[in-house]
Amino acid sequence: MMSMKKRRSAFPRKSWLLALSLLLVSLALLPAGSAQAADSKWIGQVWSKYETYNKKTVASYDAYMKKTTDTYNAYFKEQNDRLAELERIVLEDQKQWNERLGADLAELEERYGDDRELKQELKEYERDINPNLLSSPMGLYTRAANRNLLSSTLGVYARALNENLLSSYMAEYKKAVNPNNLSSPANSLKKTVSDSYLSSPMNTLMKSSSTNYISSPIYKYSRGKISKTKAQQEYNKLYKKYTEQISKDTAAHKKEIAETAASADRKIQQLYLETVSALEKQRNETLQSISDQRKKITGEGLAWEPLLASPAEETQDKIE
Repeated sequence: MMSMKKRRSAFPRKSWLLALSLLLVSLALLPAGSAQAADSKWIGQVWSKYETYNKKTVASYDAYMKKTTDTYNAYFKEQNDRLAELERIVLEDQKQWNERLGADLAELEERYGDDRELKQELKEYERDINPNLLSSPMGLYTRAANRNLLSSTLGVYARALNENLLSSYMAEYKKAVNPNNLSSPANSLKKTVSDSYLSSPMNTLMKSSSTNYISSPIYKYSRGKISKTKAQQEYNKLYKKYTEQISKDTAAHKKEIAETAASADRKIQQLYLETVSALEKQRNETLQSISDQRKKITGEGLAWEPLLASPAEETQDKIE
């Protein structure tokens, strides 16, 4: 009878010990509440550090893109203004020559119109000075300065400065500085500093600084999975890695933008030289041909001065 009572009294004791053991195990598995509360300030500091870095980096990006875009817009205007001025000079020259040669033809016809031996030469002279005849000397000069003709000298130059033509030099420059063009270095730069672009280093740094992502050491620490020391070590390593990557990638993308802009400018300047040279050459050939034909009629040709100054001459004039 006594042994039965002893066994019965032992059951509550064992149950109590079992419950206590389970409680201790449960407490061991839970995060250390006091440590977590004490270090919530550090967790906040980590996030604040990220936000400060992100804000500074994005502000720097915005300033860079504004300057880069402003530079492109100014360059685009400058080059197209130069095109318009070149066109104006040549068209004004053609207008003056058309008026001069038209008056000259009228005078020659009055003087030599009855001369049968010069009749054919006068017709040839009339043909040569006609700007509407495709193969006439003046027609060749007229077409060379027509920007609406695809194969004309000025047309080729004008298309190179058209930012809306995909294969143009200006479009090449525009694309490089356009953050909305998916294949541009400006777009790659935008992604680098954006924490909303999933594979960007800024996005990875943001996740590493937050308690909301399971891969973050801050997340693991906040749930007691790793110690604060371990979390600090891991986070410092990640912060260094991704901020360095952002700096490196940013520099690379900016370099690509600068190189593309410089490359486009070199090609545009070279084409400008070729355009000026070709227009001057065509003008000389046109006037020389007309002058030679005039000599056949009167024995006297035409006189003219160069129309277009080369960039080297323009620079020298500014220096003087």
